[in-house]
Amino acid sequence: MATTTTTQLTKTERARRQQIVDETRTSTALEGGRASDAVHGLQDQWVRGELTRQEMSAEVRRLHPSTADR
Repeated sequence: MATTTTTQLTKTERARRQQIVDETRTSTALEGGRASDAVHGLQDQWVRGELTRQEMSAEVRRLHPSTADR
């Protein structure tokens, strides 16, 4: 997986990203699911600014391909 240099995020941006991840995880759990530990790790890297949203999404698709992506 290619990663970019860690981006310096403001506290506000980091909190916004954490809120997005928390809400996503809660929604998934309410629907009876749970993302893999690998996806959680990617989400955490995005929160810290270690991945762009595009890099995170591409890696999630690589780890868990969908038939729609074929």
